[in-house]
Amino acid sequence: MENRVRTFFERGFSMLKVIAENSQHKYIEILVDGDINKDSVAALLSLMQQRISEWGEVNVLEDVRDIGKVELAAFWKDLRFGIKNMDKFPRAAIVTDIHWVKNISNFLDPIVSMDIEVFARKDIERARNWLSGIEPATPSPTPEDLPPSP
Repeated sequence: MENRVRTFFERGFSMLKVIAENSQHKYIEILVDGDINKDSVAALLSLMQQRISEWGEVNVLEDVRDIGKVELAAFWKDLRFGIKNMDKFPRAAIVTDIHWVKNISNFLDPIVSMDIEVFARKDIERARNWLSGIEPATPSPTPEDLPPSP
């Protein structure tokens, strides 16, 4: 069983990187597009720790295009950092068209102290504006929100 779990969580290619920072509105924009390994998570968390030291808090925009395999070590490292610094992350905008990512994000919103909003990929600019405090969140409708077809 241990080898099976290890194989599930470990693959090769990793795409987890910071693609933008906004010091005025204290947010980091992260692209998630592929596997997530411990090295990419370590680099991201190092940058987040630096921004927490500089800004006092960090809002996060996660542009989730695809999630592949996740190394178990990366998952635990991210989880420990998040729990330790939960009060330093007031808002998270999850930008995705992946249904299960939306469901998990909506499930976590009332459980964690940060305000989480989910936006469709076409609404990424609205997500940035929400993180910046420019406009209130009006999440994109999901297929379940739309009326049934005739």
